[in-house]
Parts: sequence; C-alpha cells; structure tokens
Amino acid sequence: MKQRLRARFRLFTVVQVVLLGLSIGALVLSVLTARYIAVPLVLGAVVVAQVVGLIHSVHRHVNALEDFFATVNYEDFTRRFIEEDVDAELKDAFNRVIERFQDAKADRDLKAGYLDTVIRHVPVAFFAVRQDGSMSLVNNPARRLTGLPTLGNIRELAALDPALPATLAGIEAGQQRMLQTSIRGIPVELRVAVTEIRVPDGLERLYSIENLSGELSARESSAWRNLIRVLTHEIMNTLTPITSLAQTAVGMLGDPRAEDDVREAVTTIGRRSEGMIDFVSRYRELLHVPEPVPADVSVLDALQHVARLMEGSMPGVNISVEVVPETLEVFADRQLLDQVLINVVKNAGEAVAAQEDRSIRLSARLDLSRVIISVEDNGPGIPEAELDQIFIPFFTTKRDGSGVGLSLSRQIMSAHNGEIAVETGAGGSTFRLVFN
Repeated sequence: MKQRLRARFRLFTVVQVVLLGLSIGALVLSVLTARYIAVPLVLGAVVVAQVVGLIHSVHRHVNALEDFFATVNYEDFTRRFIEEDVDAELKDAFNRVIERFQDAKADRDLKAGYLDTVIRHVPVAFFAVRQDGSMSLVNNPARRLTGLPTLGNIRELAALDPALPATLAGIEAGQQRMLQTSIRGIPVELRVAVTEIRVPDGLERLYSIENLSGELSARESSAWRNLIRVLTHEIMNTLTPITSLAQTAVGMLGDPRAEDDVREAVTTIGRRSEGMIDFVSRYRELLHVPEPVPADVSVLDALQHVARLMEGSMPGVNISVEVVPETLEVFADRQLLDQVLINVVKNAGEAVAAQEDRSIRLSARLDLSRVIISVEDNGPGIPEAELDQIFIPFFTTKRDGSGVGLSLSRQIMSAHNGEIAVETGAGGSTFRLVFN
C-alpha cells in the first residue's frame, strides 16, 4: 500500500512538472516569435491552472497529514477521513490505522479499568507512592484502615503514628516487615510488603498492608480455648481419682483392718501426683524452646543421620532418603532440626506399625527459594476429626503419648521463620517442613 501511494505521488508530480514545463516553454516560444497572441494567454491560463492545482493538491495532502498526526497525538480516534479530504487509497490507509489505534486504546482502557477495579477492591490496603511522597493510587481498604478518606501523601500517615511515614520509607523494596503501631489510638499489628516499579515519571513504591490484629486475636483465642480444654481434661483425669481415693482413705482411717487399703490408696495418690508433676514438666518444656543458632546444614546428611537413628529404634520399618540436588543445604539449627525430624519420623513409624509393608520416605527439594523437607508414610492416614488438633499441646490419641512432639516441632519451625504442614489420606500422611 505504501509503495503504491509513493508511486502515484511520484507519477502525479512528474506529470504536473512535465505539463508545467511544456506550458512554460510554449509560452516563452510564443512570446519570442510574437505570433499567435492568443496562445500566450491560453498557455498562461494553463500554467496558472497547473500551479493552482499543484498547490491545492499539496495543500490538501498536507492538511490531511496534519489532521492524521493530530488525531494520533491527541488520541481522538473518532475522526474519520473521507474522499474530499484525501485520495481514496490514502483515506482508506488513514482510517485503517485509526481503527487499529482505536482497538488498541479500547483494549488498554479495558485492562486499565479492570486492574484499577481489582486494586481498589482487594481486601488488602494498597497504595502507590511517588518519589516526592504523593500518592498516585489509594484503594478503598487503605482508606478504611487509616480512616483518612483524603489520603494523598505518605506524610499524612503521621496523624496515625508520627514515626509511621519514616518507618514505611525505610522498608527496602522486595521486603516484608511486621509493624506494631496504633491507628486512632488502637494498637495494631501490620504486615507490610513493598515493591518498586518504574513509571514514566520515575520510580514508584507500592505498599500492601494487612492488618493481622483481628486474625491473630481470633487464632490466639482459639489456641487458648484448645489449650484450656486439653489442660482441663488432663487435670481432671488426675484430680478426680485422687479426690475420690483421698475421701475413701479418710473414711477408713479409724478402722485398723483397713490399713492395707489406706496404704494402697495413698500409694495411688502419690503415683497420680507424680504423673501430674510430669505433665507440668512437659508443659514447661513447651515454654522454653531454645533460640536457634542457625548455620548451613547439609540436608542429605541430616536426613541420613535421622534415618539411621530411627531405623535402630523401629525394627521392621524401612526408611528411604532422597534429596534433589544432593548438595542441598538449609540455614537452620542442626540440633533443633534433628529434634523436629525425630518427632515427625517417630509419629510416622507409629502410623505404619500395623502395616505389612512399613515404609517411610524422607525427601527434600528446592522450591524456588524455599527448602521443603517431606516425611511420607504409608499408614492409614489421620482421621479428619483429629487433623485440626494434632498440633495442639498435649493432644494425643496414643495411650503412652505426651502430645508434645508435634506442638514443639511447630514452635521450632516458627523460630526458623518456617512452617510445618500435613497432608493425609487413605494412602498415608505427609508432613512437610518448609524453610522460607
């Protein structure tokens, strides 16, 4: 198309120049020979007509080009060219270009509107801050969180906490930080994530802020309820028989023939009291998880060590180890890591105790920047009713179980800024240790 337009314009220009040249030559010849006086007049009129036509054509095309560039510059894609404006082929070319611009603008506006709607209505507070501190975007949850409906500059957050603007500005791009501050006099715990994007005017910092206070309070209340329920169960199981035996022993004190019964009752009371002391000791153990002293640990070496250790204490259980890559390392406290693995593998061994093929698989892999260690068993799985309680302190379904192992393991993983998760089904259970 462009080649045809150029060829037509060249041909038109050449014809105009040739005709103009012939006309000027004829006019000069007629003047010099002084013959046919009417001829100069006619040729003069032709020359004038050619010049006027050439000027009009050029002017029309220049105007059309100016209109086209103005349409693109101001994004006024409602403009349409007609044949009175320009040649038919050039008109069609201009209109097709404008239609493509119009489609691209409509698609861009649709995506921008969709993104703006999503950002403004996600439940997480979100705002974008320019380099001068002004905000280019503030969504509805950010206004609700701060209580500042006209929030336009990050410095305005000083009305909530004088140190908050500087604290937010001090968070490096790509980082997350937990902040304890107050909003309108109410203490809150915020999780703040920051990233940077490049825009035409420079860099903008994007902040996402989650208020965890309500969620943490709900989880804390739930944890306390579960803990109190377990403590009450354990204490009542111990105190009820002690109280009953004590009352029985008091009633038999005046009977010389009941000496043996009194001695047995007192002995039982002593044994149950020792059980209560042991229970309290295990509770104190949960409250004193040592602070990790992390170092680079070979995951393969740690898993092989635990496998050898546990195979010796669980005869008949086959423990396999697989680490990809074999050089995988984790930044953790080796002793605490061993403790977690021993607790989880011990539970897995108890789960497969009734199976004909008793096998446990220890594996580890690198998932993006996270190290994930898995402990899989082929046992019957964990009942759904117990799944939400297995990490509660002192919860156990085993006759001789303490209910401390998994709860302690979760605390150790939390101290490593990691987590422990479980998946279960009819084919067995998988515990995963995730190191972020």
